Amino acid sequence: MFRKLGTVVPWALALGLGTMANAEEITLRSLDGNTTLKGEFVSFDGEKYTIKSIIGEMVVDAFLVQCEGAACPTLNVKSEVFAVSGASSVVGGLFTGLMLDFGKSIEGEVVTTTPETGPITVKIMNEVGSELAEVWMAKTGSNQGFRDLASGKSSLALTTRPVHSGEIQTFANSGHGDLSSAAQEKVIALDGLVVVTAQNNPLRVVAEQDLAKIFSGHVTNWNQIGGPSAPINLYMRDQDSGTGTVFNTLVMQPSGAMPSPDATILDTDDAVAKAVAVDPLGIGITGYSDAGNAKILDIRGTCGIQVPATPFTIKTEEYPLTRRIFAYTSAKNVPVQLNRFLQYLGTDMAQAAVAKAGFVDLGVSYQSNNEQGLRYLSAVMPTGAEVNLGQLRTMTADLLASDRMSITFRFGFGSTNLDARGRDDIQRLANLLAVGDYQNKELLLIGFTDSVGNGSANRSLSERRAIQVRNALFESVPQGSFGNLPIRTMGYGEISPLNCNETENGRRINRRVEVWLRDVVIVSSQ
Repeated sequence: MFRKLGTVVPWALALGLGTMANAEEITLRSLDGNTTLKGEFVSFDGEKYTIKSIIGEMVVDAFLVQCEGAACPTLNVKSEVFAVSGASSVVGGLFTGLMLDFGKSIEGEVVTTTPETGPITVKIMNEVGSELAEVWMAKTGSNQGFRDLASGKSSLALTTRPVHSGEIQTFANSGHGDLSSAAQEKVIALDGLVVVTAQNNPLRVVAEQDLAKIFSGHVTNWNQIGGPSAPINLYMRDQDSGTGTVFNTLVMQPSGAMPSPDATILDTDDAVAKAVAVDPLGIGITGYSDAGNAKILDIRGTCGIQVPATPFTIKTEEYPLTRRIFAYTSAKNVPVQLNRFLQYLGTDMAQAAVAKAGFVDLGVSYQSNNEQGLRYLSAVMPTGAEVNLGQLRTMTADLLASDRMSITFRFGFGSTNLDARGRDDIQRLANLLAVGDYQNKELLLIGFTDSVGNGSANRSLSERRAIQVRNALFESVPQGSFGNLPIRTMGYGEISPLNCNETENGRRINRRVEVWLRDVVIVSSQ
């Protein structure tokens, strides 16, 4: 309930909200009356109090306490009603569970009503049973989620694709703000589009260049892609769905292909997976979180690099059909309880709920160098990258006794600007380093590029990207927050592709800064 600021920047300073009272004392009492905290009032931002107590400055959730004293501001505790709409699998499969865990995090309760038809209703109560909000959740699809947000019909859009440039302009023109800004665009989880078959189908891998041919109907028999002689049955989502939009963007459009008119179009990712699982001749595109009993195929790139869909390859976004799960808000009148919920999404508790729902969470996981076999296999394959034996030996020596974090920062072509997820991951990494025990460790920020351009210039670019991440890390927290942990930057250029440079998506995946923790070996002087 109460949180000491310590190295965290005070809310009043960080948000520029509230004014300092003249040493006016207030008392914050928990709703059940069992906990009391007294201190000097500093500020109030509409959701949290900042006070000075005998143990330092504290930030307290205003909806978990009663404020007593002349300096206490007025708190609006009237129940709010607002709507959420968007991707079916996210609204129904992820968001509902997150709401339940949010209720626990605020020491309250969430009651969910799921009718056979119509939106799901969620009521959020505090710890003494007072209603804080009633939320209507509609499984409309990603595209309709954006339309509902633009019209004011909903306060939050949950989507499996990012906002398009045209939509950004439309929202800005109508006074809804910049949907691509850090304030209005949040990556809340990860998922992957996966190619699925029935478990008894002998195929284990599908070539990336064959995907458009298969789902456009140009490849119609399994023997054309290494299977038995039998017709292929296609299962897909509608092009207007988030799944359909992402698949078209990553696979169909680059090949100039259109979905086959003979494909069976289903309403949800779950329905696609279930249909394929019982059809020995079926193949479909669904979400990793919805694959269920269907078999997920590895994807082999045009250059031969083969990537499985795993939580780690999706977290690092090396799996070529990784997709982000987004939450978008308007700049107009975000409900207070929705804002509290969005802040909760950045907590470890929320990310545990993401994993429980079958999606891939944003929490940090690790792989040892021994588990990074893909990087060494890809380095010797004909990917168009300028690689020599000396460079590979240097990289191998640098990464000995190291573990890779799943946090991976990505950049646009020729750019050193971080994307939407990168901005959040900077803070996630900073928080982790500030509280972790990294004795005899050093942090390595290692930049890589695609193969476009001169090899020497790419090494310089990859080093600049690593330095940009280090600078952003230092800017996110006060100096000295990481103790004595050395932070080193390196740039290897194009020598370690994790996807094929022949495609735009592959080049995007290869433009990255990886985060590693390396053991520091101390040699005795005796």
